[in-house]
Amino acid sequence: MGFLNRLFHDTESLSREIESDDEEIIKHWNIYLGTIPGKEKIIKSLAIGQYTEKDLERLNELLALELVDISDEDIEEKELILDLESLEHTKKIKRIQRLEHCLGYAKTKFEYVHKLLHQLYLVLKFQMHLVTKLKTQTKNADTLLSHLKQQFELEIEIVNQIKNTNIMEIDTFHELFLKLIRGEHKIKIMDKRENKLLSIMQSNFDKVISEELTEGKMFEWVSYVFNAIEDKIRELVAQDLLDQHPERDFEFVNRPEFIDLVKSSSVQLIGRNVSEQRINAFVHLFREWYNERE
Repeated sequence: MGFLNRLFHDTESLSREIESDDEEIIKHWNIYLGTIPGKEKIIKSLAIGQYTEKDLERLNELLALELVDISDEDIEEKELILDLESLEHTKKIKRIQRLEHCLGYAKTKFEYVHKLLHQLYLVLKFQMHLVTKLKTQTKNADTLLSHLKQQFELEIEIVNQIKNTNIMEIDTFHELFLKLIRGEHKIKIMDKRENKLLSIMQSNFDKVISEELTEGKMFEWVSYVFNAIEDKIRELVAQDLLDQHPERDFEFVNRPEFIDLVKSSSVQLIGRNVSEQRINAFVHLFREWYNERE
């Protein structure tokens, strides 16, 4: 199983499963980086209808490294295309670029690298599936090839962020990468109850954001939190706990202090604390929406 598969599938057993030493893990990472020029050359040369089986085999070899494994996955071509077309390519690029504004700070350095690695994990998986489908007698070769090129563009954007991010002045990417891969630093993930609450709350939250819902508990909660953000930012800046910079609102929403704001808002609106699972679900929904705002 690839290192990134372990990171995003079974974080509890990471340290038990990974037998490679730190030097070996970083070696695999650097080998991966070394494949990018070769991948770029092949993908750029894949003119519609003019590529050969040899081109696809070589691309498959460059993708088949220790980072990602899709041997236990099977996805229908139609489903693959629908997944890839679920969001405009330009929005996918902007989502990755926005990560630095949202999470590229000292207090969220692990979350930032974790998000970038998750995006890379998804992109590499999509590339593997696309190459697999292109090797068959598909009628959608043009569409699949177009998506392959787009996924490579996303990959380059992610790798550039990893190389250029400001947080590397604090800790090197390798140190953060190793601690995440080995499970020495774990990112909080939602449990089953939180995911169930998330699906229940999602509809009303989306209606509030789209202004289809202008009353009720969810409307009051979202409005209260949104309107309180600027005051909390001024408070933290005055206490020298937050720097003055153009993206300070994105930083705040992704910091631990934002969770405190959500908790206190529940007391103000309901008169009591709500469950931690509901708080976590709300924080997740709000951050996902806020981080994508223009």
